[in-house]
Amino acid sequence: MNRESWLPASPSSAPAARAIVRAAAAELKLDGSTTWELMLATTEAIANAVEHGEPCDPRGIYLGLEAHDGTIGIEVCDCGSFPKVPRSAKPDQQGGRGMPIIATIMDKLEVEPSRHITRVRFEKRLATV
Repeated sequence: MNRESWLPASPSSAPAARAIVRAAAAELKLDGSTTWELMLATTEAIANAVEHGEPCDPRGIYLGLEAHDGTIGIEVCDCGSFPKVPRSAKPDQQGGRGMPIIATIMDKLEVEPSRHITRVRFEKRLATV
């Protein structure tokens, strides 16, 4: 199963991304806990792309899902560069938890920054009901 979507670089993309992940999880017959963790990790990655990244032309933020060999992988890409010191409009100590959350609830997390794109990819071994 493969799915690809381009979402606007705005906070309204978080619910749309969750709906895409929820639909894929239902298709794969995943249990509720795995589905919730995938939706949470996706929300955090999309929020980081919106807050810290840049949209890719008019396309926005890329969301890709791929399930094979007992694993689901989710990828979120924006066309900004990954800052050495994250930018945030939030008051002190009220941000910076997204990547640690993803790392805790997923089995694998990769962040690949470059000059023109930031790619966040995470994987979860599948649990079915």
